Amino acid sequence: MSSHKLELADYSSFAVLLRNGGRFESSAQRKELQDAIKKSTERDIPSIQHEMQQLLSKLCELEMTKKDVQATVSKFARILKPTPVERLPTEILIEIFLILRDTAEGHITAITKGLWPVTHVSREWRNIAISLPKLWSYITIGVVEKPAKNQLQLLKTALARSGSNPLHIQAFFSWAISDESDLNGYYGSRADVTSSDSSIPPWPSEHQLSEALIKAVVQHSDRWVTARIHVLYPEYLRPIYRRLSSLEKLTFGGYLDDYPLLFSVAPKLRDVEFFNSDSSTLQLPWTQFVRFHESQWNPRPDLLPRYLSILRQYPQLEDFGTEYEEFREGLLPPPFTHHKLKALSCSDHRLMCCLTLPALQTLALKASWMRSCPSETIPVARELMNRSRCASSLRVLRLGAIVLNRNVLDLLESTKGLTELNFTFERWKTSNDAFMKRLIQRMNTCRKLKKSGGQVLLPRLESFTIDIEAIGSHEWFTCDIQFIDEAYVDMVEARWKSFGNGISRLQVVKFEGYTPATLNGLTDTCLQKMKKMRDEGLEVYIATMDINSTNEDRKEKTYVK
Repeated sequence: MSSHKLELADYSSFAVLLRNGGRFESSAQRKELQDAIKKSTERDIPSIQHEMQQLLSKLCELEMTKKDVQATVSKFARILKPTPVERLPTEILIEIFLILRDTAEGHITAITKGLWPVTHVSREWRNIAISLPKLWSYITIGVVEKPAKNQLQLLKTALARSGSNPLHIQAFFSWAISDESDLNGYYGSRADVTSSDSSIPPWPSEHQLSEALIKAVVQHSDRWVTARIHVLYPEYLRPIYRRLSSLEKLTFGGYLDDYPLLFSVAPKLRDVEFFNSDSSTLQLPWTQFVRFHESQWNPRPDLLPRYLSILRQYPQLEDFGTEYEEFREGLLPPPFTHHKLKALSCSDHRLMCCLTLPALQTLALKASWMRSCPSETIPVARELMNRSRCASSLRVLRLGAIVLNRNVLDLLESTKGLTELNFTFERWKTSNDAFMKRLIQRMNTCRKLKKSGGQVLLPRLESFTIDIEAIGSHEWFTCDIQFIDEAYVDMVEARWKSFGNGISRLQVVKFEGYTPATLNGLTDTCLQKMKKMRDEGLEVYIATMDINSTNEDRKEKTYVK
């Protein structure tokens, strides 16, 4: 744009013409005025027009520059302005992180799961997460399909960040295969258990990494408070002997025949569960235990005498559970009384025949692996409660793979104080629908039922859950669940809204069909009612499996949650 001043035609000498009515004094004056007009027309006006165009272009350019500057300022101002999450108090962030810790899935060795992503959101989040030892005190490890040495470093980092905090350990190494198909896999020759972690290559075999992970956790065994361990080779656990000073709860799966003293010294151990393991050869601090559970798939001897002996010898036990196969025939000893046992879980109805349990509050009846409960199970359970006079004090009843018939209704009618009821099935029979519909009708608190003189079944019930657990995806079976219908929803609605006068409010309702089941009776109207109650506070979950789902981890079809 030009910056010089425009030299316009000068009309000042012609002002006298305007005063004397436009009379020229001479022809020269006329010619001078004509030249001035020509100059203005041919030069001055175009020059002014050009100058104006340049100014307009500059104005547009400045306007665009202004908008660019405003956009840049706005963008960077947002960085300075904290988001709603960034405005959260540190105490709330800590609570959120702890919830993530308790609900996150996956191993601590997976950088994309669990707590690790939290440390890469912002400097503030990272500082908070790293400064909380209890955030890193829940350690889950297991066989890694694609091993790498940095996974061991992630575990060590988490253990270091946990400081001196008590640890909650889960280690799943019940199977492991080496990437090397010849000698060094878990099913080949075993590595020297004294090998150093520093000898692990950048891309170790599954066996090498598994051994290193176990060793890293074992070094901190004196901080274990809870431990859930499934290992194929327990020799890697040898260093924990006499180094379990904090352990309170243990779940173990594996074979310990060569290491009977491994858990013998654990002064705080109160809760023990052996999964598919025989603890009969172990030296355990039995007098400390208040809870003991054990499951075995194919025991050689009859286990009933051993379990009865345990209950006789240790009157302090409050929770006892067994699961095994191969029941033996023969005479049973007379019942004896265990005064403190509050919870019993068993797959052998003979055990109930031998007990009197006046303090019983929780009873779980199970079927042995891939079988149904014997027909005697429910009548024997009824006899146990009659003998123990504990039917009115029973609060929790879990029934697994039982035959649904009149005996079950009789049992439920006698347990009026029941607050939690669960049914679990491995297969679904069409006859189950008829039973469930009758049960739901009896549980309904609607006025029509009361006027008809019917007694409300399970008036204190707060949790009603049903599970169909297929063994695996290759054994999924299709079925039509008919009892999840309008009557079911009406019962839930009545128990959710109409409580008082001896009727407790239903708090939890769940149906999970771990199989491709159809729920044709669950109409859109029913779903809307369930969702409304969910929004009001009812804990509800209705879901089946969807074989067409693209989610390989969990092929779930959720109706309401």
